[in-house]
Amino acid sequence: MVKIRRAYEVLFLGLFLFFLIITDLRYLKGWPVSLFLEATPLVAVATALTTHTIYRNLVWGLVIIAITMMVGRVWCNWMCPFGILHHLFGWIGNRRNTKQMIEVNRYRKIYAIKYYILAAMLAMASLWIIPTILDAPSKIKHAFYEPALVSRSVPARAFAAVGWGLAASAEEHKAGNSTLQIGLLDPIALTVRSLTTSVLPTVNKSTESVYTEPREYWQAWIVGLIFMGFLFANWWIPRFFCRAICPLGALLGIFSRFAIWRIDRDPVRCTDCDLCLKSCEGASDPQGDLRKSECFVCLNCIEDCPHDALTFRFLPRKASEVAYPAVGRRQVVLAGLFGLFFFPMARLSGGVRKNFNRSVIRPPGSVAEDEFLRRCIKCDQCIRVCPTNVLQPAMFEAGVEGLWTPIMISKMGWCELNCTLCSQVCPTGAIREISIVEKLGIGPFEAKGPIKTGTAFYNQGRCLPWAMDTSCVVCEEVCPVSPKAIFTRNVEVTDRWGKTLELKRPFIDPVKCIGCGICEHECPVKDDPAVYVTAIGETRDKSRSLLLSLVDGEGQDWVSV
Repeated sequence: MVKIRRAYEVLFLGLFLFFLIITDLRYLKGWPVSLFLEATPLVAVATALTTHTIYRNLVWGLVIIAITMMVGRVWCNWMCPFGILHHLFGWIGNRRNTKQMIEVNRYRKIYAIKYYILAAMLAMASLWIIPTILDAPSKIKHAFYEPALVSRSVPARAFAAVGWGLAASAEEHKAGNSTLQIGLLDPIALTVRSLTTSVLPTVNKSTESVYTEPREYWQAWIVGLIFMGFLFANWWIPRFFCRAICPLGALLGIFSRFAIWRIDRDPVRCTDCDLCLKSCEGASDPQGDLRKSECFVCLNCIEDCPHDALTFRFLPRKASEVAYPAVGRRQVVLAGLFGLFFFPMARLSGGVRKNFNRSVIRPPGSVAEDEFLRRCIKCDQCIRVCPTNVLQPAMFEAGVEGLWTPIMISKMGWCELNCTLCSQVCPTGAIREISIVEKLGIGPFEAKGPIKTGTAFYNQGRCLPWAMDTSCVVCEEVCPVSPKAIFTRNVEVTDRWGKTLELKRPFIDPVKCIGCGICEHECPVKDDPAVYVTAIGETRDKSRSLLLSLVDGEGQDWVSV
């Protein structure tokens, strides 16, 4: 079985890397490149809490949960690419003898930290429940007297009113009362983000084989150091991230208590030699009462046991297991309270609503910022597929909630007019899938107009025709929309020597500008471009419209409706 498991490890790691490599303009031809992200149960559970929906293929996460409830945490050691990398690094760096391996693989109290991390993250995703419950009685009372329910019997009417009232209250309070932060430590999102922004550009630097043109990503060294730090931590404690940090592992550990197949120890044959601990990946104490929530089903213990005292059995004795995770109730409550208090403090610190940062320009098709933060798992797969390098991982431009979410930095690239790849690979709908005709605002979308990600402005003190009496029409030439959003006016000026010059000074038409950023990218004033794009005027949020003419008469958002 161990050989079969290793074959599966190679298969799933290879499949993950294959999907990562083909997430590229040259190779993306309908492959399910988001499969691993969609199969992560933590993403399914957390997005269900924040959005009240299970988005498309995230149902695969429920399949993984069902498998876990049958055979335990097979995901962690058979299918998870980050877990497989930990296994590989631990094997490469292992210099311990048998006695040291036995000691290092015993269960430690610090392995409960992952459950507290999970509690805090789920609490941040669930804060809407509190105002929902407080407001529900009035909504239920109102629903009870709805004309549609009057004809029903009193019990049926009351039952329906409770359902309607709770649903109405939840829908009203979900906005602004939750945030999705599981992507910070979800192993699949973390791996995709790290490989995209740090590892692959580094490989390309040496081999020039990954990209057609070099890629650079904002503050990628931080992402890379975190990723490598977790991998090299295996030389200190094997599978440290999986055992102590991984919130997905904690979630699967909770469900694995229901597993009907598990490792079972025969106390008659067992001689207490502890050799089963030598290669135990999960530190699950197979030499005693098995900790079901920690067992990775690696089956190494069965192979290492010299007396055949261990077997993988259906419905073994419950007396020989520890079904529940070894966590303290008070600590879980405190972790949940931390999440409940941290989110409001982060949101009320600005950066999302009134004091939004002008540099937080989201990809075309992005939903409004509050909903974006309830959907984005920070996997940065959109950044991976972007052909021009304009999408970058944010640091704190969007506040602490928006760490590593995608933003457009026009000095790095521009949004290609006929490209919607980022919307095609987003696994959670933070960037909703759009077509070229919708992005351009043509055909059936002509009444709505094009999707605007922002608006360009001029710093006339740095613009060559405005400040230095030098001819330059680069921004007008590269503007891709038709008619162009950048136009010029002919003026006559007198230079310092008294000579009359004819210049073309550029101006922005805010109705035509879509915020693609190519003007900023191509501006010859490279350090601080004379033309720059900000998030104002984006059509995903009516409150950020630059012109009243671009706001729907009913006060609705052009993009997300």
